[in-house]
Amino acid sequence: MKEKINELLKKENYAFDKEKWKSIKNVPFLYSAETAQYLNKLKKHMGMAKGIYIFCDSDEKILYIGKGAPIYNRIRRHFAKLKKTGEEPAKTSEIPQSISIHWVEIEGPETREVVEHMLCYTLSPAYKKWYTS
Repeated sequence: MKEKINELLKKENYAFDKEKWKSIKNVPFLYSAETAQYLNKLKKHMGMAKGIYIFCDSDEKILYIGKGAPIYNRIRRHFAKLKKTGEEPAKTSEIPQSISIHWVEIEGPETREVVEHMLCYTLSPAYKKWYTS
């Protein structure tokens, strides 16, 4: 089943491909002034794009898959929660010091929803929820 879903994602150009998806690398995970600089850079590259994003560690292991409309606002909220609480998410020892953020633009909300679920099913991210208080 996963193979058929992955073939469908490839056919529609939504399959995760680091060469085809846009990305920014070495984003400090724990919020700092440096993280804010990366988020500003991300905003310039993304603008108000809607779509799917993937967080990966330095080994490109997939940590989390999400969707946003716009993507940037959703990613910014992940980091804002960390900044606000000053807490680190569960399983901190497994969280890298920096992450890569990859994204693909998808305009339609229904398509984003389906593609997000298909990617989660086929790629099996390490976390279903990125942040828990």
